[in-house]
Amino acid sequence: MSFFSENQQALKDFVRMSQAVGARADYVQGGGGNTSVKFPDGKMAIKASGYKLSDIQENEAYAVLDAAALREFYNAHEASEFEDVEKAGSDRAKELIVAIDGLKALRPSVEAGFHSILDTFVAHSHSVYANLAACSANAREIVAEIAKDAPYAIGFVPYTNPGAKLTFSIRDEIRAVERATGKKPSVIFMQNHGVIATHAGADECVRIHDDINARVKAYFNAKDYPKIELNGNFSATKGLKERLASGRFGEEELLKNPLYPDQMVFFADTLFLTDEAPAPGKASLKSDGTVEYNMDAGKAVVIEETLAAIVYIIDGIEARGFTVSTMSSAAQQFISGWESEKYRKSLVR
Repeated sequence: MSFFSENQQALKDFVRMSQAVGARADYVQGGGGNTSVKFPDGKMAIKASGYKLSDIQENEAYAVLDAAALREFYNAHEASEFEDVEKAGSDRAKELIVAIDGLKALRPSVEAGFHSILDTFVAHSHSVYANLAACSANAREIVAEIAKDAPYAIGFVPYTNPGAKLTFSIRDEIRAVERATGKKPSVIFMQNHGVIATHAGADECVRIHDDINARVKAYFNAKDYPKIELNGNFSATKGLKERLASGRFGEEELLKNPLYPDQMVFFADTLFLTDEAPAPGKASLKSDGTVEYNMDAGKAVVIEETLAAIVYIIDGIEARGFTVSTMSSAAQQFISGWESEKYRKSLVR
């Protein structure tokens, strides 16, 4: 029996979950976020690096790993044991990639580690609603307040560089939440990053992901997220030009002090604050708030989505009277030098 026929229902569920989350620009921008499903034999399918959630089909846009062995790696070790924990985690994940006949060999998401230690289905997004909380300076307190009324346990992880260290941090938070509540968390917020939902069933995983985002949106009394639109080579998202022309969103907010890694990855060497026309492959944000793109439509949409997300998050946090939290210089240096993110950006399309 082939991999696809043996896991037919689980793969259908995986596709349905991925499409549900990936269809919404308020949940994921560009190739951000990832999903996974674990099979009874210990294997796991996870979105491939650089692909969009909406690309996932039963035989496309994902990689397969031995999740049971990867989970054992993280449960049997501590981050402090390794001279270079990121290399150790990355090397172990690469060793555990499983070749599947009929499935293109792709690089698994760099976040395969934390997927391996969670429930059967996992949906991780960079939702603008979750990031209202995660990108606030008092993120932990906000999450704790929201958790009081939630029907499931919720965890929170301070900013940690994506990769092996983040997996160890999430592992420790799962254990802490279970000790405190008697339940493993179904939701985990990651500071200046995003949110994870996990459950034994795909539809319930999506429902939990929808629910926690609705709870954060209500907590912030946030407005609806705008529909992302382009008019030829120009930004046409409602209200975005006015906000970009307001003086609140300059080089500091957009390029020097990013909220989260994807902002860095998508904007670096691509978005420029200038009244000049953009060079090929670049975008110009002009002083009147106009954004002009000189790239294919798919890449332009990614920049537009990310600009709208940054404006929405900063405006929403400040409207609630909170302070915005940005990535530290050390975190930025890690992302800037990370080969995995350079690879992911090279696949943006």
